[in-house]
Amino acid sequence: MKPLTTLLAIVSLGLAAGTAAASSLGKELVDLESHVKWSAVDGAWRSLRDNWVRTTSGCDEAACVAAQLLKLEQNVKWQAVDKAWRERREGWVDDCKRATSDRAVAKLLLEFESNVRWRAVDDDWKARRQSWVSEVNGD
Repeated sequence: MKPLTTLLAIVSLGLAAGTAAASSLGKELVDLESHVKWSAVDGAWRSLRDNWVRTTSGCDEAACVAAQLLKLEQNVKWQAVDKAWRERREGWVDDCKRATSDRAVAKLLLEFESNVRWRAVDDDWKARRQSWVSEVNGD
């Protein structure tokens, strides 16, 4: 019985760690979005945002964060992202739909953020970005 209890404890710790990482990525995504200017998103985002923030903040799986990342990206205007994003976007969307690990979602989140133009984010983001990248990378 003791080995079974030990195994269950180890599995529980592993699941909790995965949940914490996904939850952290959700918070990092909300952090990024909070610095994106209103002028950089579609008008519909105003009515979608509150529910999006609640859902994203509550994500406990990487796939949930990836789905929320897709929703944000779909509402960001083309003028707010680098021109190269048009070429990469289709593959990136497919990668988001298949992402199931925190590492994969973190990579996709960083890739999207790196394609968001400086003029689309507020000045606070420009000061925060370096530490945010470290946080997303788990540093």
